[in-house]
This record gives sequence, C-alpha cells and structure tokens, in this order.
Amino acid sequence: MTFAHPWMLLGALAALIPLLVHLFDRRRPRPHPFGPMAFVLRSQKRTASRLKLKRLLLYALRTLILLALPIALAMPEFRRDADAAVAVKGPAATAIVLDASLSMRWSDGTSLFERGRDEARDALADLRPEEPATVLVCTHAPEAPVAPAFDRPRLRQLIDEARPTYAAADLSRCLDLAARSLEESPLAGKRLVVVSDLTAGSLRLESPAPTVKGPTGEAVRPEVVLRDAGRDALPNHALVDLKVEPALQAGPRAFQFTFTVKNHGDAPFKDLEAAVRVGDTTLGKGFVDVPAHGTAQKSLTVRFTQGGTITGEGTLTPDGLAEDDRRAFVLAVPRPLKALVVNGSPNATRYRDEAFFVEAALSAPGSPVQAVVRDAEAGWREDLTPYDLVLLLNVTAPDQAEAAKLRAFVENGGGLFVSMGDHVDPEAYNTRLGALLPRPLRLVRTSVERDDPSAEDKAEKLAQVTTEHPLFAPFTGRAEEGLTGAHFYRYMLLEAEGSGATEGTNQVLATYQDGAPAVAVARRGKGRVALFTSTVDRDWTDFPIRTSFLPLMQRFAAYLTGSLEEREEQRVRVGETLALRPEGTQTVSTVKAPDGQEVPFKPQPDGTVVVGPVEQPGTFSVLGADGQPVPALAFASTLDPAESDLSRLPQDTLAAHFGEETVKASSTDAERPPVPLWTWLIVAAAIAFFLEGTLLRK
Repeated sequence: MTFAHPWMLLGALAALIPLLVHLFDRRRPRPHPFGPMAFVLRSQKRTASRLKLKRLLLYALRTLILLALPIALAMPEFRRDADAAVAVKGPAATAIVLDASLSMRWSDGTSLFERGRDEARDALADLRPEEPATVLVCTHAPEAPVAPAFDRPRLRQLIDEARPTYAAADLSRCLDLAARSLEESPLAGKRLVVVSDLTAGSLRLESPAPTVKGPTGEAVRPEVVLRDAGRDALPNHALVDLKVEPALQAGPRAFQFTFTVKNHGDAPFKDLEAAVRVGDTTLGKGFVDVPAHGTAQKSLTVRFTQGGTITGEGTLTPDGLAEDDRRAFVLAVPRPLKALVVNGSPNATRYRDEAFFVEAALSAPGSPVQAVVRDAEAGWREDLTPYDLVLLLNVTAPDQAEAAKLRAFVENGGGLFVSMGDHVDPEAYNTRLGALLPRPLRLVRTSVERDDPSAEDKAEKLAQVTTEHPLFAPFTGRAEEGLTGAHFYRYMLLEAEGSGATEGTNQVLATYQDGAPAVAVARRGKGRVALFTSTVDRDWTDFPIRTSFLPLMQRFAAYLTGSLEEREEQRVRVGETLALRPEGTQTVSTVKAPDGQEVPFKPQPDGTVVVGPVEQPGTFSVLGADGQPVPALAFASTLDPAESDLSRLPQDTLAAHFGEETVKASSTDAERPPVPLWTWLIVAAAIAFFLEGTLLRK
C-alpha cells in the first residue's frame, strides 16, 4: 500500500484517546443500604453488563473515527506506480512521451489517444513538487523536447493540445530524444514515462533501449514507466491497397478497382462491404470475406459516364480504426475524343488503305476516340473546331491557308499526329508546316527493300525507347517486345536538333538502331505534335500488325489531347513529399489538404514543385495562378499499411527490452478501483460517528 500524504498518518495517534478515556473512566460500584440484597445484586449485574457492552461499542466507534479520518487524508492506494518508485528511489527528472501515431486513433467509443492523454495527465499529476518534467508528443517527425522544468500548467497545455496524427511514429526515436533532454537536469534520478498502445510497430526492438549519461559519463538506463493506453486485443481490418486499371472489356471509360483487404485480428470477417464512391454517390459495391490474419481481394468494375479528372475513394465497412478503411484516388477518365483522320493514300482494298490500321485501333472496344476518316481533299475542307485531334497519314503538304488553319488549331490546344509515306515531300512540309514539326524533315532512308529475302535481318528496329515518358510507360518487360520486334524498311530522316526554329522545344522518345529518330514530340502553344517517321500502313514497316500498335495509337490520341493519365506513378504516403510536374501554362499557387488547410510547397529549378510533407490521407487539390483548381495536378495521399497492424507487444518482450526494473502502470478500467479507498474510509467514519451519537442518547 502507498500513501499520497503519509505525514497525515500522525493523526492516527488520536485513536489512543478513546483507550485512555476507557481506562480512566471505570466507575466503582456504590454500596446500597437496601434490605433485599439479593434482588439488588441481580439488577446490578444486568446493568453492569449492558454498560460494559455500551462502553466497548463506544470505544470501537470512536477509535474507528479517529483512525479512518487521518488514514483517508493520507490517500492510500493498493498499487505500485510511479509514486511508489519515487518513494524508494527519490525524486527524478521525468520525460512524458505521448504516442500520437495513427494506431492511437483506434476507438471503441473512446479513442486510445483520449485514454493516452488522460494517462499523460495522471502521470504529470503523480509527480512530486520537487520533480521537474517535460513532455514530448511522439509523431513521425518528433522535435526534441525542452529541458525538464517545473511549469506544470504549460506541460498540461501541451498534453491538452496534442492531437493524433495519420502516420506511424518511431517511439524508439522519441525515447532517445526524451532521454537526451533528461541529461540537462542536475537531478541524479531520470525517468521516462511512456504512454502508448504498445502495438507491434511502435518500437524498434532491434535497437538498444534508451540511456542517459551518468555522473561520470557512463551510459545509464533511466527508469521506464509504461502506461498502457491500449487494450488486450485491438481487432482491425484495413484496405491496404486499391489498384485501378482500365477495363477495356467493359467499354470506354470503364475501370476495374481491385481492393486488397488485410485482417489483423484473431477472428474472420464476413461480408465486409467494399464500395467505390465519388462524393455521396456509390458507383459500385460488393462483399468480401477475410480470414483471421489473412488477406483477400475484391474487384469491382465501374463505368464512368463522362471523362475528366475524377476524385473519389474506395471504402470498407468501418471498424475501430476507420481511417484505414478507405483510400482516396484521383483518376483521369478519358473524355470522349473526336479525331479527324486525313487519309493521304486511300485504297479500295481495306488492308492496303493508309488509314485502315489506325481507324481499327482508334475504334477498338474501350477506346474513347470517335474517328472520322476523310481523304486529303475533303479533310482540308473540314472545320477543325469540333475536333480534338488531327492525324495526317501520308498526306501531301497543305497550302498556306490550310497550314495556317492547322497551326491555329494546334496552338489553341489541339493535337496533331503526322506519319510519313510516299506522298510526303520533305521540302514542302518544312516550308509550310516547319513551325509545327518537332524537327525539320530531311530525306527518306531505305534500310532494305521489303521483298529482299533477308529483309527481316537487315531491317531497322527500335533500339532506344523512353519508357519513362507517359506515352511509352506501359511498354516495359514483355510488353516491350511488341515495339522492339517491329521491322522498319524505310523511314524519314530528320534534321539535327538546332537546325531550325524549334531548337530545344522537342523530345525524341524512340530511335532506330542507327540512332535516327522514330518518334519525336513537341509542344506548340497549348497543343502537342507527334511525328512518326515511318508509315502507319504496311508499306514501310510491319509495325501495324504488331500487338503494341493498337494501344500505342490510343495512347498517342490521349497524349496529344492532354487526357493521358500522367500521374499514375505519383504515389505519396502520409509523412512524405511529392514532386508535382506542371505542364505548359500550368502553375501552382496553393495546395490544399482534404480539410482545407494549405500545404507547404517549393518550386524547383527543374520546373517541378515539391509538396509536403503531407499530414493526412485523402485528395489534395492544387490551385493555379487564377485561384481555380487545376484538376490535372490533384493527387491522393494514402496511409502506411504497416500502421494497421495493431497486435500488441508481449509484456515479457517489453521487460526484456527495457530491463527488469521497468515499472508497469496499467490504465484498464478493470484495474482501476471505481471508488478510491479513502472515500470508503470517510464513509466508514461518518457511519461510526452516527452510531456513536445514537448510543450516547440511549
């Protein structure tokens, strides 16, 4: 048993007063001069017995009153806690470390963090007046606490204002920082009070326990008090991954959402609802069963009615840690595109027609492109305003008026694709369309005649492909074979960079084995231009019959119209930074978190913008110079899946890590008496006082 105010026990000496009164107040029997002595003696004996019993009861009640009151004022407790350690070891400088990691958001009506804050307040209140203290709120990026001091109100304010984060916290790092702050106190005693749920990922058990410098500079382990804010079991399931892929089999603008669900609990979960939501609208849902300590997947196919940048989230049935039951996504859904395909070499035989393979690719299931095919004469007469993209396939050079119309179309945001062929005159193209082309055309090079028996061996192939660029991003691994396996018998050579007015404004994304450009792209005003130096039919190459031709043409259409998903690889977790890549006239003036708060960002010399670190999950919006959102730059932040594992660290593991001298202070309601012991002592004293008065009146 321990006492908060042991000096109050001196008042228990007053319990001797009833004893002294009882001893010195013994009455002697008086003689009675009555005759019938036998009757008197019998009456005296009965009266003496009653008086003796009454005196004994009064003595017991008065002693109880005088013992109960001083013991109650001493505030006894039947537990060994930080005060017990103080009573044995003396005063100590104390650092209170409050875990503010994501797992502390787990709640069964009251969150673990709220319980942890109560524990931290109790730990502060338990300190003796002569003990200095400091407080460290442990986050993913903790700051070193100030030296221990006696400003209790300020420390309590720090605890009251603390909030849980959405990231994992390195508790081992926080304990090291707290231990360093304790070295600034002259007191010999050092104490670390750890308030945490003590889940599996909270401590790095492979690292040494925290130490402080002793009087002679040696490393000494401080006293460690573990105040557990958790529960014996914290069941939790989590959406650890949400993969979004085009579902071409379901039509244009259809996507497959694959949920990966992890169960960290000992019991299986049945019929968890998995749903795809945009705002308050549920676009698709299903149910998934997850075994105990297992993983399951669920796929949902969603078809969007319109294109553009879509922000939403995948959700699961919420549990104690609802934050890891949803994942935000930012999806660029291809908007319907209208393309004008200008066929420079029509042919009555379909597979010999210049536009045959391109039209088939753009009209394939899942393609967002509506292609309109015209011959060269009709094509130049078309009003380009309704179109998003123009494809010139082996077309003779336009006249000046037509070229001016095409330049205006591109500079206002349209896309232009140009492929070569026998009808392309390099000099005429350079004269009339040179301002649009990524590089001036030079001449046609023949690597081998198509009917040559060794044509496949002598034909050129693609050697260098920039798979980091969004246009070629999917063509990696085995998919790259569809590009590098194509044979090119003829192709147009381009002038070297710097030989024309387009210096520094174009990129070569693919080259042949001899180094000649195969694909070059450029920005012109608000639009984009792509130049393919071979043909899109089988006259100069067999590329149109390769498996990569169809998806590449669709990606050309998406890239040239600005609707190609270019943020697919931009993944950011809470606590990390992200590099945004504005394009063209895009600028960044403000970045806003899901709760509306502004997020710091810094422009870089290479044109990127570093945002963060981000502090919460969800969708982040980016505002341009005009203060309006730039949907193409929006991004989503996700949680670290490791923080969803809420399995508890065993007590023997904690004792082995911190040492056998560790003090354990539990905060579970079952271990806390509902009414303090001193309260019952006061109640007992009050009852004894009432009974004593009743006996005196009789």
